[in-house]
Amino acid sequence: MNKINDTMSLCEHCYRHVPAVKFEKDNGIWLGKSCPKHTYVEHLVEPDANFYLNYNYPKHPLTSYFIEVTNRCNLTCPHCYQMPDNTSKDLSIDYIITQIKSWPDDGYSISLAGAEPTVRKDLDKLVEAIQSISGKPRNIIVLTNGVNLANVEYAKKFVKFKNLTWTIGLNHPDYQGHRVRGKQMQGIENCLALGLPVKNISYTLEGLDQLEYCLNEIQEFYPVKCKKFRIRVGADIGRNPDSPQIYLSQLVSSVKDLANKYQWTYATDEKTGIRAHYPVIVNGVYIKLIQWPDVTTIDLEEMQTETWADLIPGKPVSPLIHQVMLRDATVNNKMMLHDTIPTQYSR
Repeated sequence: MNKINDTMSLCEHCYRHVPAVKFEKDNGIWLGKSCPKHTYVEHLVEPDANFYLNYNYPKHPLTSYFIEVTNRCNLTCPHCYQMPDNTSKDLSIDYIITQIKSWPDDGYSISLAGAEPTVRKDLDKLVEAIQSISGKPRNIIVLTNGVNLANVEYAKKFVKFKNLTWTIGLNHPDYQGHRVRGKQMQGIENCLALGLPVKNISYTLEGLDQLEYCLNEIQEFYPVKCKKFRIRVGADIGRNPDSPQIYLSQLVSSVKDLANKYQWTYATDEKTGIRAHYPVIVNGVYIKLIQWPDVTTIDLEEMQTETWADLIPGKPVSPLIHQVMLRDATVNNKMMLHDTIPTQYSR
């Protein structure tokens, strides 16, 4: 065993913050941790130690926020950390504005997420309210599956806003079926026709067999429909099919193989990466390859996220993936949290 560093993680049984050590063993990277209430455990973080150790990305400051504006959704995705509740009541605009006003006046952008933000009939009014807050202006990104944007009258509600962009989770056609895919494609076309900027198009893979289709579609979409793309594999958070874990090194290797097959150029852009995001440029197109950790492998020294999140009332703002895991415990699994994040990892 070759120790790499000490860190902090979460106990997968009780979600306490526990000391952990990251180490190299059997050509892989592992995380060992001890919980005062549970036994010592070790979990595989990455089977390719060379890939992990040679990924030289800079530590970026987190300069954006992520909040949820609804717990409802119009789809049932195979992978969803959120596990929507369509009987729930949306947070009021006043509540969300109070939440945002509690943050520093730093002008950081805000991602409005859900489940599915566009199921809110008042989403345009929420955007207007956020942009009316005094202080430094904030850019707003809406994370959506794009289905409701297929209704051009709904999409027109957002034409009047500046500093508003959209990230659309498109996925493989088999992910939700071709009927849903058709609506998503129409939603993208409406965005283009109305001048609603699409910041990213994202794909979540059920398996690496879906990768080839997605890479080819990205080549077709660039640059007219979108200029930046994301491809991620599932993590064991919330709803997640019982399928083998795909590791980041495997995703990167598969992209390289397909680039060779189609004789596409391939390069990396590690300077814009983070531990869970590996940026590549395939045939001139910028793509982030993503594999989140889960509660067994989260390493708080790595941060493994791009944004701060404010998902758990009464708990400090902390990195997105950390908050998503706490949310999985409290909301999805109805657990009580025994502690909070140490101050060095909070906003």
